[in-house]
Amino acid sequence: MSQYLKETRRYHLVILFALLSIGVWLTPVQHMISIGRFQHYALAVFLFSCGYFVQAAFSWKELPKLARFSYIGTGLFFASVAAVFYQNPWLIDRAAVASEEKLQMRTTMLISYMVVSIMLGIVWLKVAYDEAKEKRNKQSEAGGESVDKKSSQSTELS
Repeated sequence: MSQYLKETRRYHLVILFALLSIGVWLTPVQHMISIGRFQHYALAVFLFSCGYFVQAAFSWKELPKLARFSYIGTGLFFASVAAVFYQNPWLIDRAAVASEEKLQMRTTMLISYMVVSIMLGIVWLKVAYDEAKEKRNKQSEAGGESVDKKSSQSTELS
């Protein structure tokens, strides 16, 4: 278990903020303050995005540049989703009558968010690939060193 926690230390704060955002999502905030459903979702999504920023700040020294970019980029992505949800409660069809211009804008936002999420996914896959490659290299180096030590010990004994 400790090995698993050690290997996932780069994600602990993201997971914590994800759990906090689920708590906000499940809390009936509309009973306390006057906001719409999408604005309520925006609060939860923004809290989730904060997890990426905080995790990047705490893990900054141990993260490679591409991983730093992926954390900050993902945080910005979710923060922009939260901003759009908060500022545009008309996105839900039943909330307000949307004009043709707003419907077109909704389609444009949907396509742009889809493209950005695919690009972020590719960056995260590259980060995962680089981490797996680094881990294999460390294991092969450690395996090579132990073989070298065993062969040198057997040479000393003979």
